[in-house]
Amino acid sequence: MALNLLTVRKIETAQAKPKAYTLRDGGSLFLRIQPNGSKLWWYRYRLGNAAQVYSIGSFPKVTLEVARQERDWARNLVREGRDPILEKRVKIANQVERNEHTVEEVARRWMASNAHWSDYYAGQVKTYLEKDVFPKLGKLPIGAIKASHLRPIIQGVVDRGAPTVAILIRQWSGQLFAYASGEGFCENDPTALLKQSVKRPRVRHNPPLSWQDIPKFLNSVDDAGYRTTVIAQRLMALTFVRTAELRKAYWSEFDLDNAMWTVPEGRMKMRQPHIVPLSKQAIMLLKELHTLTGGGKVLFPSYRKPGEVMSATTLNKVLERMGYGGQFSSHGFRSTATTLLGLLSYPENRVDLQLAHSKRKKDSSRAPYDHTKYIASRAIIMQDWADILDALARGDSMSEIMEAFGPLSKRRRALLRVIERE
Repeated sequence: MALNLLTVRKIETAQAKPKAYTLRDGGSLFLRIQPNGSKLWWYRYRLGNAAQVYSIGSFPKVTLEVARQERDWARNLVREGRDPILEKRVKIANQVERNEHTVEEVARRWMASNAHWSDYYAGQVKTYLEKDVFPKLGKLPIGAIKASHLRPIIQGVVDRGAPTVAILIRQWSGQLFAYASGEGFCENDPTALLKQSVKRPRVRHNPPLSWQDIPKFLNSVDDAGYRTTVIAQRLMALTFVRTAELRKAYWSEFDLDNAMWTVPEGRMKMRQPHIVPLSKQAIMLLKELHTLTGGGKVLFPSYRKPGEVMSATTLNKVLERMGYGGQFSSHGFRSTATTLLGLLSYPENRVDLQLAHSKRKKDSSRAPYDHTKYIASRAIIMQDWADILDALARGDSMSEIMEAFGPLSKRRRALLRVIERE
């Protein structure tokens, strides 16, 4: 059977006649020349005893090459006993359904499906998608999105000086398209072509305060701003929790009689509740704070926006006024405590648990973080830490602190006796 009998030139020069006629390309592919000059591609086939004509489209919108590809697709279906007309209708219906699933609609479904996310993380994803992605792509069918749609969005975020956010948007988009593909809304992940589009910036960890710097900080923080923000800074130093865990704290989470603060899983990075034993110093600050904000639900309400909590930048602005801008952040109290307690040889596993780390650095196969584990010894460590800060604030030398809190001290022996019973 002869194939590919037509050429583009022959098609272009074919003239209309008073009656319609056809030009044969072979393989049951025909071009029908209409009296009005239009040129229509047809594929003739037979299923059972019924002769059928499958309309491929008009030339030049459907080129000769594309018409042959469509003919081959239809012919393969016929060989399998399937009707290409019916298959095309199903294909069109599926495409119409996919077009109803926009980027924003599917993205909101995807976000809702991730119930395990913390409130902070869920809010972060929602904020950046609404800010950077939805305004440009939100109303487009998710199945129509290509890398060329996403690339300028990601580059725009890089250009405004937020490469880390750009990487997150790319990663979230990849997760979104994986979800959409599983739901049948699209067929591929366009972000696969963008993996090298943004270079990951050098990680800048929150630097700790050195033990020499701690006295200056503690003795100057009381003059740094409103009393509530001063108390917040001091509680950050005493508890070394993550900033969001303290800013968004509710009074209902605190048991001052038993010196315990239980941070609910919704605010924890690893979606596990976290117990913070409270030192005597922390209890005193919380009782003072209660006289200032105890009439409400949260410890640190926003001054400017009633009903909201202290903003994420408030504590760091206080540090800027103290002269620590770009050098130290509130989150740095975590590394400060880790460094100094490590220098004093406090048990690493207890300190690590108090930091609410979900994995061990040396053994990732160990059981997940247990928020109730070793509470007695952790309470001793937290009181020791508060007393160490007081000792530094009054000017004790490192050798004096080592003598009072180090491995050979009376306090350490008391801690070890508790650890032996746990």
